[in-house]
Amino acid sequence: MFVAVANSFRDPFTLYELDIRSLTLNLATGPSLDVTATLSNGRASYILFQHLVANLSGLGEFSEGGDSDLVDEAGRGYEVKSYRDPELWSRPTWDLFHTSASSTFGPNNHGPRIKQLLREDAYDEALEICMRSGYDKNAFYVYTNTGGFVPEIPFRYFIIPTQTVLDTLSRTDPRQISRRSLLALLTDTVRI
Repeated sequence: MFVAVANSFRDPFTLYELDIRSLTLNLATGPSLDVTATLSNGRASYILFQHLVANLSGLGEFSEGGDSDLVDEAGRGYEVKSYRDPELWSRPTWDLFHTSASSTFGPNNHGPRIKQLLREDAYDEALEICMRSGYDKNAFYVYTNTGGFVPEIPFRYFIIPTQTVLDTLSRTDPRQISRRSLLALLTDTVRI
């Protein structure tokens, strides 16, 4: 069970950090199981970290797929995306990461069409597909350092307005964004 934090940690351009020691399942029969290793598996941890952000930020959970992940009191959508933390993943090859809707990558959705457009240097057309698929649906993006997460480093997240995200997208692929560029936008760090 999650308990909401009294403060709403959701100021844009602020890096929020929280130390996580472990993840434990307390069994009804008495023993506890340490399942901390699941935090490094995106498939296993995505909803958990999204729920944690919702509780820390005071945002409401909204949907999985098709709509924004989180929503504020005014009904504005927040999409949650993960990146690999440079403290653990420092190589430049880890700088660009997926920020557009998942439907823009998969071979059974818009991925092949976008790849074709990018091969034809039709960036604006590829961006338009990304806009319709997700960017137009969100007022903000929440970035978490949970790609390959390990609790030896703090859990980190920050919120960026969608217009800033659009201004920061890769100029060769509108589905990707630079971790380095996003982190350079942050103006404050708050330890929770």
